[in-house]
Amino acid sequence: MRHFSIWKSRTGKYLLPTLEGLFCLACGGLLCAGLLLLGTIPALVMTWLMHGLWAFSAFCAGRRAGLHGRTNGIRTGLICSFLLCAILCAGCLILEELPTERILTRCLLMCPAGITGGIIGVNTKLRKPPY
Repeated sequence: MRHFSIWKSRTGKYLLPTLEGLFCLACGGLLCAGLLLLGTIPALVMTWLMHGLWAFSAFCAGRRAGLHGRTNGIRTGLICSFLLCAILCAGCLILEELPTERILTRCLLMCPAGITGGIIGVNTKLRKPPY
């Protein structure tokens, strides 16, 4: 009898890597907060640091999803990027922040980063199965 794996389900294949991307984002956010405590960082540098952090989280999510999916790296990474974009936009709506070019920039940076992560995840050679 085969056992159930959440990684093989349609929703789990995308939601769990997205949670990993959010975890990377939270860790990077704590690192940025520590940098702010150490000294003053210009607002422009902090904005681009957060852009890069969101892109890195999309890359991590796409890579993990591609690693477990093993097919369609472009689509897998793009779906993870869209999920992170939806979380970003939902957070802006909850905080009643007006959509600005920063949010659009982050979404535009997340899409190629997630696609790249998905392609790298699919093409990674495995020593043992991931689950």
